[in-house]
Amino acid sequence: MSTNYPSFPEDSARADQANYNKGLDQPPSITTAVMLMRVGAAISALGVIVTLVQLGAIKDQTEDNLKSAGGFTQSELDSAFQLIVVAAVVGGLIGIALWLWMASANGKGKKWARIVATVLGVINVLSFLYAASAGTTPTLSLLVGAASMLVGIAALVFMYRQDASAFYNANSGR
Repeated sequence: MSTNYPSFPEDSARADQANYNKGLDQPPSITTAVMLMRVGAAISALGVIVTLVQLGAIKDQTEDNLKSAGGFTQSELDSAFQLIVVAAVVGGLIGIALWLWMASANGKGKKWARIVATVLGVINVLSFLYAASAGTTPTLSLLVGAASMLVGIAALVFMYRQDASAFYNANSGR
């Protein structure tokens, strides 16, 4: 029983490249990017929990902002607060779904998914920068946002490595 093992590292790299070109194996860059996207989903779930933990502070801030605008009843303030909480929770759940969808599609080597993930990554960075510059976002929420942004950037870096590009090219026709 004879097995052909590559004798040089270059041969091993060529063999790996051939597998990626056939679309058979996920390269290490894609495996890492997919894992990071799953971490991003977990961070989004943490963001929902952080929002729920900070409900008191959110309510106080909502009331302060709306009272300074004047002319709002307590019932209107309560409705605005409820809307903000629902929007935050639904937004967090959508974020979790997007992270998991991108992990799945990019793990399959879909070129369109890399483009969508890039657009979502840019939106993530811009959203974080806006929240950080507004000065009204609670520190814990900023930390969760920063973690999400950094994980997204790291995933994108891995998705644009050479072995990942070969994987996308091999799977783009499928």
